[in-house]
Parts: sequence; C-alpha cells; structure tokens
Amino acid sequence: MSLFLPTIATASPQPAHRRIAAASLALAAILAGVLAVAAPARAQNGPQSLAAPAAAAGGVRSADPGMADAEKAASQKRYDEAIDRFDRVLATNPRNAQARFERAWALAQAGREDEAIAALASMAQDFPELPEPHNNLALLYAKRGDLKRAEAELLIAIDVKPDFAVGYANLGDVYRRLAENAYRDALRHNPKEAGAAAGLRQLQPAVASQPAGAARKPAAAASAPAAAPAR
Repeated sequence: MSLFLPTIATASPQPAHRRIAAASLALAAILAGVLAVAAPARAQNGPQSLAAPAAAAGGVRSADPGMADAEKAASQKRYDEAIDRFDRVLATNPRNAQARFERAWALAQAGREDEAIAALASMAQDFPELPEPHNNLALLYAKRGDLKRAEAELLIAIDVKPDFAVGYANLGDVYRRLAENAYRDALRHNPKEAGAAAGLRQLQPAVASQPAGAARKPAAAASAPAAAPAR
C-alpha cells in the first residue's frame, strides 16, 4: 500500500450512507473486473505494498531532533535501531504523527507485527482524521488472512477520506480474496458447481485448478511512508 501521511487536517465525520456507497463502489469495480478481464497478478495476493511517493501531500516533514537519524536507520533496514530512535523522538514529542507511523512500519518490517498492530490501532484513535493507519492495519490483517478485519479497517479509511484511492484499490483486493475463498468453499462442497468454477477461473486463471486450501503467497508487509507532518 502507498502509505504516507498527508498534512493533518480535521475532517468532518462522514454520514453512514457515504460509507455504504463507498463500499458499493469498490465492490462494483471488482465485479466489473471479474466479468470483463482476468484478475491482474497483483490482486492474486490481496492488498499489496505500492511504491511510496516522493513527497507527502503539502510537503510537510517533521523537523524534530532525531527524526533524520531514525529514518536513515529504517531505510538501511536497521529496524531495531530505528525503533529505538523513534522512541527517543516520541519521548520529546508524543504527538509526532510521522514518528509514530514510521515506528509502526519499522516494527512490522522487524517481524514484530503484534506490536505494529497495537501501535497503528493507538495511532488511529489519536488521529481519527487520518486514513493511513487504518490502511496499514488492513494490510497486516490481510497478511494474516483476517480479511473481515481488513475490510473493516479499509471501510473506515475511505469513510475518513472519501478520495483515498489506495484504500479503494486495497478494498477491492480484499473483496477479490473473499470471493475467491467463497468460490473455493463452493467447490469443496460440490466439485461440480459450474458457476463457482467459472468465477474462480475469471478471478485467478493461473490457480483455478489448485485444490481448495492450496498454499498461496501472503500479502506484502506495509511499505515505508515517504513523508508526514511533524504533528
């Protein structure tokens, strides 16, 4: 997923019908893709890490002391050191959204996914106007195969920011995986179910012949944010 923090601005709560409409749009897009063309390779593994943008929206970056060193350590895959340095930044400024977000990303990259999930969930509560923490949570849940929780987080993300295109794309990938699982369940119960076999072939031509429960590559881990506001 493309996971960067834009300039934080207070967003007005979205009505329930907007969330339902957003989900309907995403599902309609997936159904259209199933009927029209074969699923792209990216969709076969659920939500993916997309290339991080070169700069954050608004170009705002944290100038807090220690941020540059922490980010350098993370970029060099010295994740434990990066986490420690982000902790020092946050000890001085607990409201540094960029540090909290990048620390959670470093935790995920270090294989400390439970801690990453807890950090992102806490950040989502403290910064309810941001969709990105929900987006990363969804990716981590999808990686674990918990697609319903991934769906719930992405619905929140696009509710918070209705033009959050990455959220719609990842929600579509979640729906694709849910559809695939449903088709496989149908074939497990009735191998002669023609509709399920046809639907599975349209979703994943390359793996349509695999038996139900066959091993598959997990979703990619959360990608590093490119930039974020200081607070």
